Amino acid sequence: MKLGLLQCDVIESEFLPVDGDFSNMIEKLLGKHCGDFELVCYRVYEQELPMEAGECDAYVGGGSRNSVFQEEVWIQQFQNFVCELHALQKKFLGICFSHQMIAQAMGGKVERSKRGWGVGARDIQTAGIEPWMNPPLSQCRLLFSHQDQVTRLPEDAKLLGGNDHCPNCMFTMGNHFLSIQAHPEYSLEYMRTLMKSRRKIIPEPVLEAALASMEKPINQSEMAQWIHQFLKS
Repeated sequence: MKLGLLQCDVIESEFLPVDGDFSNMIEKLLGKHCGDFELVCYRVYEQELPMEAGECDAYVGGGSRNSVFQEEVWIQQFQNFVCELHALQKKFLGICFSHQMIAQAMGGKVERSKRGWGVGARDIQTAGIEPWMNPPLSQCRLLFSHQDQVTRLPEDAKLLGGNDHCPNCMFTMGNHFLSIQAHPEYSLEYMRTLMKSRRKIIPEPVLEAALASMEKPINQSEMAQWIHQFLKS
């Protein structure tokens, strides 16, 4: 499988020693379950996109410090490409910012959350089990780091999971788009490092609660299996 990484931001140089950049994180996430893939990176934040959607068998879009509703040229270009992927029913995994972009591009609504920062490890209550969600889980614990979230799903979206802070955590569009607000590619070590670096912008009680939440294990391996099985289905 030729997998295109639509990179919407960069990892700060000070954090690279933890887990590398986004491409390293995706390779590590999927490597144990999908060893037969080649990762091709596109710097979407620098207006670099595939010449045509057929360049790769499937795509994964990552997070960003930007908001999908900002009026940046590259963000509009990215939205247009997501629409193209949808028209061709091309497999696409959207993570965080890219999850929000799927919702916006498909007619949903993305806003700054009135609930504040969503950070740390949180449970997603699954709303339904698809064939590729194997092993099946009634809830899935993953890492979150976001201020914006999907407040209205696209008309044809199928909700697969949510929680009190973020009701629209995970959904699909047809059999080709899988959209996740959480960061399955982040390790606990990387998330702790990231959270500690944001002490000036995240309220202290929220930050401390986030760090405490990461004492329990997460379902990264199970989510990696789900993603692999979705992309191959």
